[in-house]
Amino acid sequence: MLRVAFVALGLAAGLLAADHVTAASADAALRPAPADTLQAEVRAWVDVVSASGATPALAVAIVRPRQPDLLYTAGETYTGSGQVVDKHTVFRLASVSKGFAATLCGLLDDAGFLQIGQSVVDLVPGLELADPSAPSALTLERLLSHQTGLPHHTFDMKLEANAPLIDLIQSLPSVRPACAVGGCYAYQNVLFNVAADAAFGAVGSFFPVELSRRLLVPLDMRDTSVGRDALMAQSNWARPHVYARGGWTSVTPKPTYYQLPAAAGVNASISDLAIWLHAQLGERPEVLPPGVLKLVQSPRVDTPGEMLGPRWRRERVRAASYALGWRVFDYSGHQLVFHAGAVQGYRALVGVIPEQGFGVAILWNSNSGVPAGLFPRILDRQLQLDGPDWLDTDKLQMTADRKARKPRA
Repeated sequence: MLRVAFVALGLAAGLLAADHVTAASADAALRPAPADTLQAEVRAWVDVVSASGATPALAVAIVRPRQPDLLYTAGETYTGSGQVVDKHTVFRLASVSKGFAATLCGLLDDAGFLQIGQSVVDLVPGLELADPSAPSALTLERLLSHQTGLPHHTFDMKLEANAPLIDLIQSLPSVRPACAVGGCYAYQNVLFNVAADAAFGAVGSFFPVELSRRLLVPLDMRDTSVGRDALMAQSNWARPHVYARGGWTSVTPKPTYYQLPAAAGVNASISDLAIWLHAQLGERPEVLPPGVLKLVQSPRVDTPGEMLGPRWRRERVRAASYALGWRVFDYSGHQLVFHAGAVQGYRALVGVIPEQGFGVAILWNSNSGVPAGLFPRILDRQLQLDGPDWLDTDKLQMTADRKARKPRA
């Protein structure tokens, strides 16, 4: 693992008067202070990931207390375009959208328009499930923490086959429950999106409108939008890519999961996600009061299966749970509020460590898993944890060098 470099910064200003300085404190004052090499280190990691060809476009944001945000971009919006990615290039967030939806519901709770503990059918009267009593037991809290009683990913395959959302919602009574409402955790997309209907039932305006009114405009997140049309209307957006014919090929964004604005419909730039990280760290209390953050980020249900995912989760995560629209991990003794997103041609990772005032967001426009290694690499760097090179930078550098030597047609 890369070690933090040290450079001499000179004598510290404002030393105590000589007659009050002990030998120990004098030595400490003379000792070189550690240089902040994070910016250069992450720049090198981003560059090697990009040069390896793992993804056409990559964007990273790091926020720290009382320090400027670190924003990194690399690549082009789509292969062969020549349009360089910058901090305002918009990507799909996929399931990272769930944190936006839950935060909005938390704000509506705080404003008295709804209550997280109330039954969803109070706000969405037409909702039906196989067990006639289940809708009454399904509170908004259970909906937003995936304790609906339905099997994992109910109707996701049908959604991917372009089934209309209204047909899927109307078919929910045909789904045999996996457990009683509140009795188990099972990740949802289709039913989770009922959160958008609940918000409409509470305030009478559509999810994108209310999200903009209560979050995006107050936070000045100007690049953030909801929906496929909004993404493609941007002058600066990253196209999704699939691997074909030995390289990345851009494709049209699929409309399927865009039917679920609360579950997977938000788009944003890396600069806007830096703002979002600050807000989720409690630095914008005029928009997101501390009580709302506590409501949204408090664990509701254990999710031990999440510790069996990628290697960094297996080796770093000691406990896992789901809050409201957010996962909460014990990352080597530090609370990590986190979510990932994945749809065809897009990946997103967003997380904050509240105790450190530290946050990371990573966006890219391919199905490659390689850039995901940046996330634990950056966390380990911040937390000063020794361990594996999650990126395998030596291998990536070899790939980048090989690509650089390859003659162009």
